[in-house]
Amino acid sequence: MKRYQLKVCGNKHINNLMQLATLHVDYVGYIFYDQSPRRVENNLLFSIFPNANKVGVFVNNSLSNMVEKVQQYRLDVVQLHGDEPLELIAQLRKALPNTKIWRAISVGDVTDFEDLEKYQPLIDAFLFDTKTKLYGGSGKQFDWQLLQNYTLDTPFFLSGGLHPTDTQKLLEIQHPQLLGFDINSGFETAIGVKDIDAIATFQQKINQPKL
Repeated sequence: MKRYQLKVCGNKHINNLMQLATLHVDYVGYIFYDQSPRRVENNLLFSIFPNANKVGVFVNNSLSNMVEKVQQYRLDVVQLHGDEPLELIAQLRKALPNTKIWRAISVGDVTDFEDLEKYQPLIDAFLFDTKTKLYGGSGKQFDWQLLQNYTLDTPFFLSGGLHPTDTQKLLEIQHPQLLGFDINSGFETAIGVKDIDAIATFQQKINQPKL
């Protein structure tokens, strides 16, 4: 059975993150975007979950700023969630050869997935999010049927308004390149406060053996 990976994004509260650490999720996301209500404001967050893969979420940051954050907080993944040009991604790849790079893609009603081929030599995964006027965090979903049009080799995470009630629908997607799921506001009791019980249940269900 395929095992789906789980990323919990938008972590900003120390006590909440300590609870999340008991679940041993695959990736923990930290947002470095000043306009996000879930932006990182306490450097102690990075010492709480030492064994987790740490993902830094950046929106139109400079190369030097991203490299500095990766080195300072020992980030395992750089998630590009803005309008970063291909040239910058190439520079980032050269500067951080041992750090994974994920490219967030906003999926609207019509998305030419073949146009994403240019990113393949430079990144490790795509993250498909809902197209909005903002850079993620909308809590809205896109039509997951559109994923059937994605035929490239680069794996992807599914993001964008995922909720605990979506579990069965998510398991019906069955795409060969689907790595796992990126959850955020749909699993919160307040902004930046993760619902640990809901995450634990979701984590168990997405990888539950089929009878």
